[in-house]
Amino acid sequence: MTDQSFAQLVDAANDILAHPRRETTFTGKNGSLQAAPRFEVYHSAPSLCSFKVRAVLFERGIPFRSHDMNIMPIRGGTPENYRPEYVRMRLRGAPNARLVDGYTGVSAVTTEGFDPCVVPTLVDREKQAVVVDSVRICEYLDGEWSEGESLMPAALADAVRAQVERVDRAPHVAALYGAHPDGDNRPAGLRTNIKDVHAKKIAAVEAMMAEAGHDVELQAAYRAKIVKESSADKFVYDGDSMRNAHQAMDEHVGELEAQLESCGGPWVLGEAYTLADIMWTNSIYRLQWLGMGRFWEQGSSRSRVREYAARAFSRPSFRRAVVNWPAAYGPSPHVKEFRGPLALLKFIWQMQRRQPI
Repeated sequence: MTDQSFAQLVDAANDILAHPRRETTFTGKNGSLQAAPRFEVYHSAPSLCSFKVRAVLFERGIPFRSHDMNIMPIRGGTPENYRPEYVRMRLRGAPNARLVDGYTGVSAVTTEGFDPCVVPTLVDREKQAVVVDSVRICEYLDGEWSEGESLMPAALADAVRAQVERVDRAPHVAALYGAHPDGDNRPAGLRTNIKDVHAKKIAAVEAMMAEAGHDVELQAAYRAKIVKESSADKFVYDGDSMRNAHQAMDEHVGELEAQLESCGGPWVLGEAYTLADIMWTNSIYRLQWLGMGRFWEQGSSRSRVREYAARAFSRPSFRRAVVNWPAAYGPSPHVKEFRGPLALLKFIWQMQRRQPI
């Protein structure tokens, strides 16, 4: 790829995303930026995988240009991550990848295949690289940034990767999109807004297929996306599948309790705060927001997870990347920051500011 073709690819994706309140440049820890940042991040406020990448960026103090994308088919609109310009750029980060061909409630690329129509995506302007998959992006950013403490110390690298993989293979997506058949504790707003979402996604993809014309690569990407969303629609309404997903999440939290007991430190691998902690923090915060805090909260024997959550949720980088990021989470009775009428009004205002001008 020539310099010009790389720039054209990225600029074409950027042209469809221009929005003064969702396009922001963050300067990093030193507060100064002499030129355009090396890294551009394509993510979305409420995306769990985007949370992880944003947390790494803020924890390491890495300057970046933020492209905060609308990824849901709201009021018949097309998710920005389905647009041909974005998908073409994202495909460049996974040449010859096995495209996603089903749905298990998990988002791990290593087991599920590559979804060309999701976030996050990273662009490294300096190395002319497109990096996909949140796990790869987090490792890439940590490895490329030399200032400060690494989130993957050499002595712990294998242990960090083992924990990251453990979190990556938990069925977070199923827990968000599907209800437990014996009782749905998810926030009311989520239950309302998520209804029939897979059919709406498929309709939006089909519209993009018509726009893609005879572009073979794009057509294959969109067909894979339709297969995934069709499978997801069946999965989240299957009682046994959702019971199994919830059981898996309970066991997932049990694994964290056991890990904290074995390491004996304040963090997942002992004294050092690592990429494993970023992954676990986002995992259990999402579960708490969904109403699954019962897996470790008062009344549960998992006291180490309770204590860990209090430490991890107060981490400044996590607060900035997730809790305080506009429209990252909607109202939920299960989390103090998103509880009550003021939280609802704040969320509505934030969502309105995200819409096209």
